[in-house]
Amino acid sequence: MKTDRILLNIRFKRQELNYSQQYMASLLEMNQANYNKIENGRVELSVSAMLKIAHILNLTTKDLFNDERFSKQS
Repeated sequence: MKTDRILLNIRFKRQELNYSQQYMASLLEMNQANYNKIENGRVELSVSAMLKIAHILNLTTKDLFNDERFSKQS
């Protein structure tokens, strides 16, 4: 499923940059628990949230959908 790949790419890039979920949440103006729910697929990732996260992580939308960019780390 593409959503799973997007969420994995977000998590891997966040960890690569040593960004905490709390840090991401603060940039997205939400609490850490809600960010955790997004990253773990417990709530739907909206297009606007996906674009904001991509911008914070310096990723293109193509990077988010890429099946191989971060898969070697898993």
